Amino acid sequence: MASASKEEVIGKLNVRVLRGNNLIIADPLTHTSDPYVVLQYGAQKVKTSVQKKNPNPVWNEVLHLSVTNPTKPVHLEVFDEDKFTADDSMGVADINITDIYDAAKLDLSHATNGTRIKTIYPVGVNYLGGESHVQWKDGKVVQDLILKLKKVDSGLIVVQLEWVHVPGVKL
Repeated sequence: MASASKEEVIGKLNVRVLRGNNLIIADPLTHTSDPYVVLQYGAQKVKTSVQKKNPNPVWNEVLHLSVTNPTKPVHLEVFDEDKFTADDSMGVADINITDIYDAAKLDLSHATNGTRIKTIYPVGVNYLGGESHVQWKDGKVVQDLILKLKKVDSGLIVVQLEWVHVPGVKL
């Protein structure tokens, strides 16, 4: 039996990277940081623009990923852009997409706008810095997340996930 060389795309994920709060100062000489966010999912890698000299950046940028395995998390890492040396890591977080995937499988055609489908609480090993809600909003399944960055002293990243159905794919 031959295995497929390319995993089947079961859906798309629009990740709106909204903002960062209280990010670490990565450049001690200038007491600033030039942060940007990188999302990695399998071989896919996408990134936001660089926000110059800002520990509380606002991106409000949508990054697109093709989902092949809902149990595989999206890896998020914040970097400080440096001109003459390698960019410094400013923290990491993993985004669990099983909750939004499970909600996307439901028949929500009769749900009212703003219906909360699931609440996920910040516990133990997850990266949540507050409650996360999966909800039906404007005809779409969305999830708001506040992610607490690990491997650093401080920093939060606020993102919103939106599940996009792929025509012809049954979840």
